[in-house]
Amino acid sequence: MTAASNWWTSLVKPVTADTSAYTPGAGLLYSLGDSPVRLGKEIIPPLIDEFWVAGPNGKHKCIVTPPARMGLFDAKEASTFGLFRPKVAQSITAQLSSFVGRHSFTVKVLFIAPLSNGVSAHVFIPGWFGVPSDDFVFGEEKIILSDFGESFNPHKTPRFSSKTLPLLQPPEAIFSDEPLSFASDIWTLACTIWEISGQRPLFEASWPTADRVTAEQVEVLGILPPEWWGKWSRRLEWFNEKGELRPETSRSYDSIRRTWDQRFGYCIQQPRAEAGLEKMTEKEKSAFEDMLRSMLTFRPEERATAQEVLHSDWMKGWGEPALEELGYV
Repeated sequence: MTAASNWWTSLVKPVTADTSAYTPGAGLLYSLGDSPVRLGKEIIPPLIDEFWVAGPNGKHKCIVTPPARMGLFDAKEASTFGLFRPKVAQSITAQLSSFVGRHSFTVKVLFIAPLSNGVSAHVFIPGWFGVPSDDFVFGEEKIILSDFGESFNPHKTPRFSSKTLPLLQPPEAIFSDEPLSFASDIWTLACTIWEISGQRPLFEASWPTADRVTAEQVEVLGILPPEWWGKWSRRLEWFNEKGELRPETSRSYDSIRRTWDQRFGYCIQQPRAEAGLEKMTEKEKSAFEDMLRSMLTFRPEERATAQEVLHSDWMKGWGEPALEELGYV
């Protein structure tokens, strides 16, 4: 099948000319599509075609895949309460956890400047055909992964910096001298699962510099490993040497450390109650916390593996049943 024969039911993604020669997107889609592992394969979009287009700004590689409807967080922003229904959130989490691949999201920065030759003088706002997250009913939430432009295989390509959004980046991206590994994805996955399950992210900062993100991580999870704690030059702006929050620099209104339990309450349980949705039971809450905390261990070598996540009590009790109802297991 070519792009031309399936033009109206395909998404064509042009790659910028300066990165077209080495973008990994198409190669990774081929590799993932040929994988003999079935579990999680449903969320990898098939590569329909790839071709090159010469334009005024250079030669661009174009990748053709089936279109998706909208991003998960676009759906949340379009909703009244910024929530998925509990069973829908369980299903999305289980689908995402079933395939922990090397993928990330990049930030697009726009500049106002005179138009270059060959650039249209007119721009058009794209139509949005998405659905608010609170309108989803169970069975409609099948997901796919997209945008593999910054993806890589750590066994083949060592990288020491993360292109993931700052609040989703693991601490080793800042403090470790070792290249990133698949364990980095586990950390990012845990942060994503939290936000899918509730209204607000686990770590929050209006201006997420590396130091502010680290401060959030320490406030929730405790003091960094000694070899990293000493490297963090600005630690005393937020904490004492024992890792205790300095009240005068707290970012909360009551100058009290915002613990995991507090954040679970105002990020997940309270918004669900206000929206008239079912809150997590104590049993699910305990399993959910155990799974995520194992994924958010500071040292990557001590972090849960993808297989351990799939065999966690939460996946067995809530994730796998959702996948079974969708016909994925």
